Amino acid sequence: MCERLIDRLYQYLTEKGISAYAFEHTCGLSNGYLGKQYKGKGSVGSAVLEKIRLCYPDLDVHWLVTGEGAMSSLSMELIRAYQKQIRQLELLVADRDSIIERLQQCLQEEHEP
Repeated sequence: MCERLIDRLYQYLTEKGISAYAFEHTCGLSNGYLGKQYKGKGSVGSAVLEKIRLCYPDLDVHWLVTGEGAMSSLSMELIRAYQKQIRQLELLVADRDSIIERLQQCLQEEHEP
């Protein structure tokens, strides 16, 4: 088990395949922020924890801070619901693209001599 918050954070990033740079960028942190924390030259404050919570809702902040519980705060049921929602949105986008294509064809046919 990782003893420090920063070690647990790196464990999460590794498991999710997220680079430190991408994480810093997503959370609005300065470049090199995580490296500085890893070297022990700073501490993660409540404002940063709030940014992490908002940007990575699947990461359980209680686990991140204490090491207790599970890394992910999302249940499998919630994950399945999100996946279903994503599939529905993908279908809507495909329908939209199909409608746009048909409209473009109609416009081209109207303007043909």
